[in-house]
Amino acid sequence: MLYRSTAPIVVGLDVGTTKVCTLIARVLPEGWDVVGFATVPSRGVQRATIVDLNEATAAIVNSIERAEQSSGIEVHSAWVGITGHHIQAYPVEVTLHLPDEGGQITQEHLEVLAERARKAAVIPEDHSVLHTIPRRFFIDGFGSIRKPLGLSAREIKMQTLLVTATTSFMRNLANCVHQAGVEVEGMVLEPLAAGMSVLTESERDLGTALIDIGGGTTDVAVFLENTLVDTFALPVGGNHVTRDLAIGLRTPLEEAERLKITHGCALSEKVSSDEFVEVMELGRGKPRPIPKKALAEIIEPRMRELFELAAGRLARNGWFPLLAGGIVLTGGGSLLDGVAELAQSIFGLPTRIGEPMLPPGAPQDLKNPVYATVVGLVLHGIQHHRATSEVTTSWWQRLENFWKRLRRWLPW
Repeated sequence: MLYRSTAPIVVGLDVGTTKVCTLIARVLPEGWDVVGFATVPSRGVQRATIVDLNEATAAIVNSIERAEQSSGIEVHSAWVGITGHHIQAYPVEVTLHLPDEGGQITQEHLEVLAERARKAAVIPEDHSVLHTIPRRFFIDGFGSIRKPLGLSAREIKMQTLLVTATTSFMRNLANCVHQAGVEVEGMVLEPLAAGMSVLTESERDLGTALIDIGGGTTDVAVFLENTLVDTFALPVGGNHVTRDLAIGLRTPLEEAERLKITHGCALSEKVSSDEFVEVMELGRGKPRPIPKKALAEIIEPRMRELFELAAGRLARNGWFPLLAGGIVLTGGGSLLDGVAELAQSIFGLPTRIGEPMLPPGAPQDLKNPVYATVVGLVLHGIQHHRATSEVTTSWWQRLENFWKRLRRWLPW
């Protein structure tokens, strides 16, 4: 039997090409914990694009219902991840002159700057702004300030990153979630969420490129000075490796996926020529042995292509000299044996595999790069919940202080 939780609940929903994940978390005074989790095969989604509304909705319903059953908690709203090669990022700089000389910077001033940033960028007509992410502020021409609220200024300049997504895609994704009986709490860029989940604060501060290798696409996000400063998606993912194996070995896609997961390696030099694996060929009733190295020789070119595409974009955007934190790989594709070594040889930077950071007592199954995004969605939701609670508490505190002062002067 499902019930409404009295404690604050945050739900993350990751609708991917290969899987749909739902994570239900409870917000605690110090930290959070996992109360429900489910992952099911995705349907109706190809290359992070919804191609069948009914099938995608059915998969979402299946995932949410399983998570509800595991937790006993009814899901009413969720933070939903969004990705795809349609995602675009625009660096923008805007300025605001305060009317009062030496006046204090307020939240209203920051909102005006954010609105000016949204209007300043020339984005395609079919795109909508997904995130407005401030990078740094300059007050009266000085400093690189991250938190300007309350400071005195005559002029404030903001450098920010606008992230946009195709409006129709956002609507289709929202429709799927609504038809599943769940409200969209908000849409979150998936590599932004994954970065919250797998990167340390030092990595986000020093400069790190996160590469999230999904089924249909690969997301790249650059973090610097504790914020997202660039992002792009590549139309290559783990499913392309599976298809390469299926074609090269003349085997069904299901068999190719099994071989990739069980015996795959992204670096052929790591595999001995003496090792063999059994492969079921199309049209044959029994498997045949092939050298395990043959799998790696099919996988490596595709993974090399992926990393070279990412490296090319990072180089063109001028990020390489600023990546003191190196490269962090996550997502299902990062589980391939040898993938970190291959990436390091191409990027020429320290490379590691990023697993989501979990609270004590969380299911160990979640400590897997596959679930980096859904854990990050929950962390984003928790951060939003706490920020909103602080604003509400601050408002009530100001009101209470006002009445206390007023009572001192009134004769009642």
